[in-house]
This record gives sequence, structure tokens and C-alpha cells, in this order.
Amino acid sequence: MAFPVPSHLPRKAETEDVTSRILSRMDEATDRTLNASLAKSWLDELDSTIRTTKERIHDRIHADYPQFERELETSRTIQKRLKTLQNNVDDLQSSITTPEKGLVPTLIRALSAHSTLAKEATSARIRYEYLLHLSKVYSEYQELLSLSESGNLPKVVGQCNVISQLLQDVPPPMEQTKAMTDLKRKFLATKARTEEQLSDAYNRSIFVSSHEVTIHSTTQVRQSEIKLSTKDILQSLSTTSLSTHLSTLHRDLTTHCIDGLLKQPMSLSMSSEAGTHKIQCFPSPPNDEVLSSRLNNLATVLEFLFSNLFSHLPAPQDIMFPRSLTKAITGSLLNSLLIPSLPSSFDQLSSYLTLVQNAVSFEDKYIIELLGNDTNDRPVKSWVNSVGGHYERQRRMLILGDTRRLVLTPENPSDTFTVDVDIPREIEDSTVVPVQEEDAWGFGSGSQKEKPDSSKVDDDWGFDNDVEEDTAPSSATQTSAESNTKTEDPDPADAWGWNDDVTTPDSGETTDESAWDDPWGENSDVSEPMGVASPAPSNKPAKVASRLERLANKGKRKVNGSSSSISSPEIIPPLSPSPPQSVSPPASAPKMSATSKKAEDKRPARLALSLPKETYVVSSRMREILDLVNNVLRESQQFADSHLIAPHESSSEPGSILSRTAVSVLDLYRSLYPVVFGAHLNSIEGPIRYSNNCLFLSQEVERIKHQQHKPSSSLQSELADCQHQFKVMGDSWYADAIDKYRLSIDTIISEGASGFTYTGEQDRYDECEAALNRVLKEIRMVSQRWKGLLTKSKYYMAVGLITDAALSRILQDILELPDIPEVESHRLSELCRILHALEGLFVEDSDQPSFVVAYVPSWLKYSYLSELLEASLADITYLFETGALVDFQVDELVRLVKALFADTPLRTNTINKIMDGHPVPSET
Repeated sequence: MAFPVPSHLPRKAETEDVTSRILSRMDEATDRTLNASLAKSWLDELDSTIRTTKERIHDRIHADYPQFERELETSRTIQKRLKTLQNNVDDLQSSITTPEKGLVPTLIRALSAHSTLAKEATSARIRYEYLLHLSKVYSEYQELLSLSESGNLPKVVGQCNVISQLLQDVPPPMEQTKAMTDLKRKFLATKARTEEQLSDAYNRSIFVSSHEVTIHSTTQVRQSEIKLSTKDILQSLSTTSLSTHLSTLHRDLTTHCIDGLLKQPMSLSMSSEAGTHKIQCFPSPPNDEVLSSRLNNLATVLEFLFSNLFSHLPAPQDIMFPRSLTKAITGSLLNSLLIPSLPSSFDQLSSYLTLVQNAVSFEDKYIIELLGNDTNDRPVKSWVNSVGGHYERQRRMLILGDTRRLVLTPENPSDTFTVDVDIPREIEDSTVVPVQEEDAWGFGSGSQKEKPDSSKVDDDWGFDNDVEEDTAPSSATQTSAESNTKTEDPDPADAWGWNDDVTTPDSGETTDESAWDDPWGENSDVSEPMGVASPAPSNKPAKVASRLERLANKGKRKVNGSSSSISSPEIIPPLSPSPPQSVSPPASAPKMSATSKKAEDKRPARLALSLPKETYVVSSRMREILDLVNNVLRESQQFADSHLIAPHESSSEPGSILSRTAVSVLDLYRSLYPVVFGAHLNSIEGPIRYSNNCLFLSQEVERIKHQQHKPSSSLQSELADCQHQFKVMGDSWYADAIDKYRLSIDTIISEGASGFTYTGEQDRYDECEAALNRVLKEIRMVSQRWKGLLTKSKYYMAVGLITDAALSRILQDILELPDIPEVESHRLSELCRILHALEGLFVEDSDQPSFVVAYVPSWLKYSYLSELLEASLADITYLFETGALVDFQVDELVRLVKALFADTPLRTNTINKIMDGHPVPSET
């Protein structure tokens, strides 16, 4: 490719020859310009050019003529030699390509003849080799036929192997011949017939069923007189056929000999006669069976099989097949014998351990030594090392199954028993049980209060999940029969107005349960076992039930000296989960008289106050659950003390799983019951009954925890957590039941009374009256249903809290009224008096005053409200100056006065007095 000249460089002028110049002129001529003279000029120019060219040639030649002559002579010589060479080439071409005598045709003819001869020789040689191989195959096949007809199957198998090798070596072109195809077909048919005969001989020589194992030493071939040994049959079978038969044999041995002998009692009978070895199995009665005999039976069968069958197997099946049975044997030994035979009671454990040791010996002797299993693969021994844990887990499943069935069985509501609770206290002369910081009872404001020994309550519910409180000794709960034989210590200085002639509850039912833990936070000591007298009262004051007191006393203020006849709340019996069942009156509130203060002053320096017993109802199902728990703990201790099973490094301490099962029994009840019997817990009595059950179990778990002999720290922790969970559950269900009806009462008033507005209208008054009558009916119904379930203190606390919810709502609505006309004030006073009937719920002796003030914080305030609604300004001023209205906030009294009275100077003076604050009680 020429190098392109750049466009900016000048181009060389193109040379134009003569011919081109003349032709260009001729091209430029047209039919008008073309004439003879123009054509003549072109011819003249051509002639002139030719002459000029000749002259130039002539001049060029003569310029160096000698050189021209030499070159001309050379050219002539070359032409001559070229002609000679061409002639010689033509002669050579003729000698090579001539058909008759030419070299190439002659050579081609010779090569063609040689190729044809070579092909014929090769064909002859191949034909010879094919015929020779075919003849050899045929002769071997003839020998195979003769051996097959004679029934000598082992030699037939060997001859089949020889022919198979010959057939594999057949040249590829020969494979498609008819002769070879026919031979192959006949050989395969003979070989298949031989395999069938061997399989038939095997099936007749080895027979395995559920009741018999038979092995013949020799077996006669069908349609022949030759007898084959078991070893010859096994070693003559092809690899595929032998694997198939051994797989079937493996299945039969596993099903009939291994599983069958380990699952049921059998007796064996072994015989050997006339070349036939037989072992028979007969079912045995299970009554007097020793489980170790099943191992002996299996050992006998394995020895029989090893001596009569396994030793005759060809390599490598003589090692692989016995070893393949080890997994089935160990699996069946565990799943069919050891695990199903785990004892269901401790009494059967000793004999079971003998069986376990025999199983380990069996594994060593037969599975490891006889069958050749790996010495590091010993599943039976590994399982036996943890047999204690397996036994405990088995018992755990059985126990939890029994517990589940027990819990899921519906209870009979009447199938209950009562539990007695003693609540002793000691009161010193100079101190009283304190009112907590948030206590709204406020009675006895002038006295110096002693702090209770109780932990701080974190929240309104009182769930102290993280703090373990120190408990003071409390009396043990005893059976009702025991309580009838026990007399109450008199309280000579009882200045609180409680009945001194209170008798113990008269109940026909007895309880074998121990002391329960106060669900509202009282410190209590662990009770003594059943039948042991209660311990002496502690010098330490009982813990105040702060949680529900705060809930009940919300908004309660201190009272002045004019209310001194009202006792302070420290005389309220501690909260107990037992409902009153006795005919004797409960611990009543102090008398509303001025003598109580004097009695306080005359109290001795140290005084023991023994309050009456209280009872509560617990389902009899709790006895069954506790019996189950105690039996489990007793069994776990017995199991640990027996030392039948030595602790293993890979297993837990003996008895630990069983001991924790006792906690699981209680957890199962606590988790299942609210789910299964949710509808019952939505009833009126349901949550109270469940609360009693939980609190009873809480106290019993506390007793069980302290009765344990050498308990582990984990068990103690789990029992303590379980006890705490039951206590929380009991408290929660009790509190939730109260809150449910407090909310219900609040809803009835808010929706029915609608803030007690416009009560001057008859329709609005009727609506409010209907709402309060409904509230009265609701509270009476709840109190009637709960009175037979709860202890007196908890019963009055619950009814008091529900009543207080109604009174607090009414107080709130009425005190928020901006204007109360005279007619409405009278009607509001009438409406307020409707709920005065609830005071009868807190009276047990007609000769004793009501103790409603001790349980309903808003009662005094509510009672004064009904009077203030119809009082004059003078009456209100008098009551305020005497301290009777201390329950009211100053702003509440101001709003009430403004709502009741018109704006007058007298009202302004009264309001100013009220704004100065409540009068300070004088110290006398």
C-alpha cells in the first residue's frame, strides 16, 4: 500500500504520452467539428510521433552499439536454450504419462494389486480369529451346558465367569453377528437358570420366621443328585443376588429374632440332626419372666447364627454382614427392652439395674467381640452411664402426665376444706402498729407510731419480685379439729373492742395443711408439720399489709380528737386468705366510744394480743397436688440416698431431676388451670377460689422448702421461686377480682347517675336512684358470694374497697357540682342515704357498733356529705371548728359551700374560716 501524500504538499505534474494526448483530442471532437482535415491532422501527428520515436530508438542504440550487440547475442542464446529445455520437458512428460509404458500408470497398477492382496490377507486373518474365538466360546458353552445339566452349580458359576470374560473380549465387529448373538442369549439363559437354582437352594437351606430359624448344612439341587453345602451356595451366589438375599435375611433377623426376642418373653429350643440345625421360639408367660432371659435368648441365637451362617459368608460379607446387625441389635436393645422396661417406681429399680448391667456385658461380648463392632461405638454403655437420668426423666413424664390429668379433671365446687389461720401479735405500751407514710386512715394522729418490719412496696400492686423478705414467726395453720381443742389466750388489755369470747371455727372438715403465708405482705415464719403445736408468738411486730391499705386509704386524711372513739387501723387483723367458716363473729372493729383512748392509756408495758382464728376455703384438689409433690420429693430423696446409681461425669446428681419435677407439678397446675378453666375464673367466685388455692400452695411450698433434708441450692431456689409465683398469683387474682368490681361500680355510677346533675327533675332523680340501687345490689351480691370463701379480714377488706369505690365516685361527682339548688341538695342527700344500708355488711353483732370505718376510708366523709347537703352555714362552721370535717380538703369545702349557698357576707366569712385551714387539735 503506497504512502498517501499529504494534501498540503504540491503534486507532481502528470506526464501525458503522445497516445493520450491524441486520444484526448479525438475525444474532444464532436460531430460538428470532426472533418477530414481534423482527422488528417491527427494522422500526421501520429506519423510524426512514430518517426520521432524511431529516431530516438535508433539514436539510443547507436549511442552504445557494442553493448547492444552483446545483449542481442545473449537474447538469441537464451531463446535457443529455452527451446531445447522445452523439448526435453515434453519428452519427460511423455515418458511419465504415457498410458502404456508411463511410470505413473505402471506404479498405480502395482500399488492397486498390492492393496487388493493386503485386503484379502487381512480379511482372512480376521475371519480366522473370529472363528477361532467363536469356536472357543462355543466349546466353553458346551462345557457349561454339561455342568449345568449335572447340577454342579459352583463349577457352573466358575464356568460362567470364564465365558463372561470371553464375551467381554469379543472383537466389536463380531458382537453383531448372528452366531455370537445366539451364543450370548443361550449363555444368559443358562446363567439365569443357574442363579435361580442357587437362589432356590439358598431359600431351602436358610429359613427364618417368627418362631423358627433353620439352617441346612447341605441342600440337594433340584433335578439333580448333587448336594451343595451352605458355604458353597453362599460363595456361588453372585454379588447382586447375595446382597439381595442378605438384605432380606437382615430384615427377617431384625424383625423375628432381634425385635421379637427382646419385645416379648420367649423360650428357646435348639436341635441339630441329619445336617439340619434348628432353633425354635415359643412364647412364655410374662408373669414370672426375668427380663435378663431375653438377653440370654438373643445371645443364643447370635451364637447359633455365627457358627452356622456368618462363618460361611464370602469375603467381605463375612465381616460386613454381622457388623451391619449391630445397629439393629443395639437399637432394639434400647428401644424394645431397656427403655420400655424403665421402672415406674423406686422399688423396681434394683432389679432393673441388674438387667442394665447384663445389657452392658451383652454388648461387650456379642456386639463388640462376636460381631466385630467398633470398640468406641458403644451406645448401650453410653445410655447406661446416664441410666439414673433416664429413670428420673421417665418418672418425670409419668408424674407430669398424672398431674395433667388431675388438673384437667373438672372440680366439684363443694369438694373443699377449710384452713385455720392464727394471727398473734404483741403490742407494747408505748407503741402501736404504725400507719405507713401513705396510710390514709390517719387515726390516732397524736400517738408515736412504730415502723413496721416490712419491705418497701414498689408499686400499687405490691409485687416485690426481687426482694426476699425476712419473715417473723406466725402460727401454723391447723386442722379445724385441732383448732377446736386449742383455747385462745385472753387479751386482758384489749382496748380495741374485739370480742373476747371468740371461739375457734367449728368445722367438720380437718386440714393436714401447714401455715400459709400472708398474701398481703405479713411476715410469717414457716409452720411446723401437722400435729405440732404452733410456735410462740414473736416479739417482732407483724408486717402491715401495706399494699391494699394504700389502695383503700387513697385520699383519707387524719381525724381530730373528736373522732377518738374510732379505732386506728392497726387493730385490723392481718390479711389472710381464709374465708370465715365459724359461727363466732370475726374480729370486730373497736367500739365507737370515748373509752377506747382510756383503755389505750391503761395498757400494760408489754401486752400480747391474740386475735381470733380465721378460716378460708381451699379446693380438695390442692391436697391431691400436694400429696403428689410430697411423694415426688420423698422418692427423689430415697433415690439419692440409695446410692444405687453412682453419679457420672456426663449426668446430673441422682435425684435432682425428680426433685425439680415436684416444682414442675406445681408449675403445671399454675399454667394449665387459668387456661383450661378460664370461663370459671370469669365468674364471681372463680378468681377468689383460685387465689385461695394459690396462696395455700404458696404457704405449703414454703413449709416443704424448710422440711427438705440436705436440699440442693438449685432446688431451694426453684421452690422459693415457685412459692413466690404462687403468692404473686394469689395476690394478683384477689386484687384483680376487687378491681373488676370497683371498675364495674364506677361504670354503673358514671353511666347511670351522669354526675348527679339536674336531680331536681324527677326523671333524673329516678335515674340516679336506680343507679345507686343497682350499686347497692351489686355490692350485696358480691359480699354474699365472697363471704363464704375469704377470711374475715380479707373479706371485709375486699367489700370495703368495692364500697369505697362507690362512695369515692359519688363524693367526686357531687363535690364537683358548681351549683346545688335547695331541692337538689335535699334529693342528693336522699340519694346518699341509699348506700348507708351497706353499713350492715360490716356488722356481725347487733350489740356491737359497725366497724365500717375501719375498712371503708371514705365512709365518714360520705356520711358527713349527706348531712352537709342539708346543713346550714352555722352547722357547717360548727362542724369545721370542731374538726369533724377533717376528711374534706379545704378547697372541697369551699366549693361545696359556694354551690349550696348564695353569695352573702355570712358565706364569705365561712369561706374565709375554711381557707385558714383545719383547726389544730389540742393536746390534753
